[in-house]
Amino acid sequence: MDIKPTLFLEFTGPSQVSVQEQVDMTESICSDLNGSNFRFTTDENERKSLWAARHKLYYASLALRPGAKGAILTDACVPLSCFADLITKTVEDVKRLGVIGPCFGHAGDGNFHCILPILDDDPVEYIDKLHQVNDNLIRKTIDVGGTCTGEHGVGYGKIKYLKQQYGGGGVKMMEMIKKCLDP
Repeated sequence: MDIKPTLFLEFTGPSQVSVQEQVDMTESICSDLNGSNFRFTTDENERKSLWAARHKLYYASLALRPGAKGAILTDACVPLSCFADLITKTVEDVKRLGVIGPCFGHAGDGNFHCILPILDDDPVEYIDKLHQVNDNLIRKTIDVGGTCTGEHGVGYGKIKYLKQQYGGGGVKMMEMIKKCLDP
């Protein structure tokens, strides 16, 4: 498979005819927009082979920085109308800051990620740039009405964004509920 932006799709429908109609229309659209190497299969083993690239993205991203054993994983979800623009802006941030950070997403639900591989001996300045990519991504996401909690929850890294996303009252309510359930 060539190294370039790749779109993975799954088609479902009430019949094989319906699915084939979707496939044919999608292939035509991809061709009209200069897409290449359109592949479709109903064979389970071939399907698994096609999806293997998507399922190995984390490890493929680490391999972009030989020696990387971990990464900062971003996770955001935006309205579909903002999806392409936010991925583009994140890619621009990655390039501008001179870091490694492949971006990918679930175009059907607006969720996307940028994997930012880390080396044990990365200078503080480089790590700061990685955090800047993540911070920019989350702030832009919230600005367009998205959420910083895409599919992987809040965690320590996102607590600081909750007031921007939900407001002080919303966060206070969450704290009260948590205290009731987990005193």
